[in-house]
Amino acid sequence: METQHQTDEQLSWTVHPLVENWKRSALLGIFLCFLFLCIYWGFKSVPIVFLSALFLLGSLYKYFLPFRYQCEADRLIVTACCYRMARPWAAFRSSYVDANGILLSPFAKPTRLENFRGVYVRFGAQPSESVVTFIRARLESATTEE
Repeated sequence: METQHQTDEQLSWTVHPLVENWKRSALLGIFLCFLFLCIYWGFKSVPIVFLSALFLLGSLYKYFLPFRYQCEADRLIVTACCYRMARPWAAFRSSYVDANGILLSPFAKPTRLENFRGVYVRFGAQPSESVVTFIRARLESATTEE
């Protein structure tokens, strides 16, 4: 399911946690079925169950939908079902790497707003070293151009 393309000027891959973590997804499916049954037993209303499912599944869209990351020479593009975000590398001033991805922050120093204004790029099955190296090289070249 994972598609990867890498050149000197572009790196792209797709991350779909629902498919990649099938054991966790199966447990989540069982839990959600049980939860929706409990909601139905409590309210005895199918519209309430559908509304609950809509809100709950809508809030977890980053887990259910595949996201495509495209790192180009001049910008980062993140695409999902009805979502597309493109930002130039110059918009990011710092980055923080963890086990699952890299947070690209528009702030030079750590702040609480980073999680809301930054972009989190998930690694998925893509080797994290290649993604971090590629992104950091683009961030360094963007800061030297300013």
